[in-house]
This record gives sequence, structure tokens and C-alpha cells, in this order.
Amino acid sequence: MTLNDLHDCLRKQYGAEGTKEYREGPGILVFARPDNGKWFAATKNIRCSSVDVAGDGRIDILNVRLDPRVVASLRKREGFRPAWHMNRNKWVTVLLDGSVTDDEIRDLVDKAFKYMR
Repeated sequence: MTLNDLHDCLRKQYGAEGTKEYREGPGILVFARPDNGKWFAATKNIRCSSVDVAGDGRIDILNVRLDPRVVASLRKREGFRPAWHMNRNKWVTVLLDGSVTDDEIRDLVDKAFKYMR
């Protein structure tokens, strides 16, 4: 799933518009629930080395906020990393490099959205 596809999904499915919250990190888009303003997802294109991925290039990532027990189990799987730039107990980074299926990404976003009620 590309960042553009993901942003479209967040906008259409959840009514969430990405906002830039960090001056020191240009390109970070944070997505909040429209009803209560709670953040449930964030996206960014970062250096591969920032999330322990081999190579000198860049990678798109999605951070989602989930139940800490779910976060702990996901971090053990391929395509997931401890949260980049967020609380690592409550957030997990999903690599948008094809290692996690589009269906699983959509499911995680849905869980994150519901979790932040």
C-alpha cells in the first residue's frame, strides 16, 4: 500500500485528514478521530536506518496506536518495528514495503481507530 492510497483510505473510511504536527519532522502526517481529536495513526517517509532496515534509502511507514498487548505481539513479526517517534508501548510502526498485506494494514488502522474512542 502506498502512502497516497493509505491517506485516501484514512480520509474516505474515517473522515480523518492528515495534519502536520511537528515542525522538526517535516512530512509527518498525524490522523485523529474527527469526533474526539484523538490520534490513531501517523505516516512518514523516513531513512531506512531509522527503523533498522538495510540500505541507504528511504521507506514509508505507518504508526498506529493499539492496545499495548497487541503492540508487543506485532513487534515480533516481519514488517513491524518499535514505534518511530512515538511511545513504544502504545504505538507500533508498520513498514509500507509490501511485507504487511494491504488487508492487514486496513485491519490495523480500523483497530486503532476503534481503540481511540
